[in-house]
Amino acid sequence: MKVSGGWKRGLVAAAMALPILVIAQQQEDASDDVGADTTLIPRPAVKAPRAASALLLGVVKAGANWVAVGQRGDVLLSSDGKDWKQVAAPTDVTLNRVRFADDQHGWAVGYDGAILATEDGGQKWTLAQFDAAWGRPYFDVLFSDKDNGFVVGANGTLKRSSDGGKTWTAIESDVLADSPNLYNLLALGDGSLLLAGERGFLARSTDKGATWVQLKSPYTGSYFGALAVGNSGALIFGLRGNAFYAADIAKTEPLSAKDLAAQRAAAADPTNATSSASPVTTVPGWVRLASDDTEPLFGGALATDGKVFLVGQNGRVMLADLAGSALKRLDIGSDINMNAALADGDGLIVVGTSGVSRVTPK
Repeated sequence: MKVSGGWKRGLVAAAMALPILVIAQQQEDASDDVGADTTLIPRPAVKAPRAASALLLGVVKAGANWVAVGQRGDVLLSSDGKDWKQVAAPTDVTLNRVRFADDQHGWAVGYDGAILATEDGGQKWTLAQFDAAWGRPYFDVLFSDKDNGFVVGANGTLKRSSDGGKTWTAIESDVLADSPNLYNLLALGDGSLLLAGERGFLARSTDKGATWVQLKSPYTGSYFGALAVGNSGALIFGLRGNAFYAADIAKTEPLSAKDLAAQRAAAADPTNATSSASPVTTVPGWVRLASDDTEPLFGGALATDGKVFLVGQNGRVMLADLAGSALKRLDIGSDINMNAALADGDGLIVVGTSGVSRVTPK
């Protein structure tokens, strides 16, 4: 993995084991950053015989194919979810997420402001953007069609494109004033957009991303993942195994100026930094899914039969009982770390520190 000058190389090994947590810590340490190496130029990813077992961070289904991305710019393709081949990629920086607008048009995003694009279902990729001067990562990408989309990333970065990712315009919003890392952007069933990130950050847009309203959060820790559920629901999850469900996102409360001030004061209180208490509160519209497990959750998958799975560190696969407001741990016979998942029949295609594999929860 190529690391910009401002990203400390001593954290790379740890990032392989727990990438999102380390990324968050790196951003919190940004005040010590001496600046990105603006002389870096993109280098093509190196073909590796064991790419399918290296660190992977994102996976998606594109038509009949599966596409996974990860460390060193690895992009993997499979027609059956079992046999994977590495395809050529224009950069060797770590890629955090991959998404498709349709069977052919997809994008992958990662470090050093890298944005990759494909127009043939993932067979060939071009470099739409590489920004060594910025030097920080994008964490998610979302396109509604082949032309219109967004990227989100470090320090409250939110951009939109109307030309398929060739050019990008930053979206300015008061809700991003505290510059939280933005880990997830998803379209909900009611047509609205939901942003989730560090320090309990949640924001919703009902006008296709033009304006945003910050939501009152039931948790002040980081959300690493989110899923759209049903016509208007959302499931958010992250640190310490915390997961929360809103059956109707429109019934969740906006964050008031008073609440925001109290939140900022709590964040600035040094005694809170050493507290081991889980910062969970009751917030109208959100229900906590009860669980005694405290391993962080990074990814989720919706099965065709309606089941909702969450995956995370140390072999954690959790079945979400939305009606019963609970998480149930399922056995997969392994303690692998999983960053993302997709449902496949009676199993899950998962990617993580052990590459890509298929697990059957029991």
